[in-house]
Amino acid sequence: MSLAEDVKSELSVAPSDKACCRDWERRGFLECWGQEQSPRLRVAADYGPVARRLYALLRDAGAERVKVARRPNGGYVVVAVRTQTAAMAPAADILPRTRCCRRSYLRGCFLARGFLSTTGHGYHWEVKTPSESQAGRVRKVLDTLGLRGTRVGRWQRGWVTYMKDSTQIADWLRSIGAHGSLLELENTLVQRDMRNRVTRQVNYETANVERTVNAAMRHIDDIELIAKTIGLLNLPPALRALAEARLAQPDANLAELAASLDPPISKSGVSHRLRRIATWADRVRQDQLRRGASRVPSR
Repeated sequence: MSLAEDVKSELSVAPSDKACCRDWERRGFLECWGQEQSPRLRVAADYGPVARRLYALLRDAGAERVKVARRPNGGYVVVAVRTQTAAMAPAADILPRTRCCRRSYLRGCFLARGFLSTTGHGYHWEVKTPSESQAGRVRKVLDTLGLRGTRVGRWQRGWVTYMKDSTQIADWLRSIGAHGSLLELENTLVQRDMRNRVTRQVNYETANVERTVNAAMRHIDDIELIAKTIGLLNLPPALRALAEARLAQPDANLAELAASLDPPISKSGVSHRLRRIATWADRVRQDQLRRGASRVPSR
């Protein structure tokens, strides 16, 4: 089961004791499907709990011939007939004033056309609406709950209000009372953070090992070149001792090399001596290049 389905299942059974809250939740449902003024209502629902929730809201408002049917391509559709006496939703030009009504309105919007995902690419929360004014209304209600920074944009069949910040999404779940889904999201955030930390640490250690191995290979190449040409005995005693220690410990890092010498020296001392050995090896290479050039016959 996806996180979006978990959230909608939890919201579908959330208590709604006040008539004003049920009115605002119903308005969120109908508004997101562009059905707030239609005499015959036809609203789609992705999941069974959502369809049952809308069914109960429409019956509570006095709608007639309320039915729930399965759609051929999946999901459900709730149909009803609006009567003259049915109080379907508050007026379209006002916003909910109380916090409980704001939460109910957003609950209806999300149950109708909301989506939530926490993939490896990031976090995404959205509510689709048929018009820009309705998308702006969703954003205004989110602002009144302290969830600022949401965005409104076009999509192929209307408009969408969305946010991509995990902290905002967690605050939204907390504000509408989806505490079970909030715990699931926070658990996902903790696991992902730990996984990222472990990955960074492994990458850091792998890079360190690669640098150590590459440096050791360069040191050994320099020392073997000197041994084959001028001989290690011709190096100064301090450099010869370090060269022999490096050949004996090809996998050791600088700290381990420093501790193996007699007497031990610092890492910076080992690094300085290795640079001097590299300078000796570079002189040998330059001498070999000069000798090779002198042997080329003139034309």
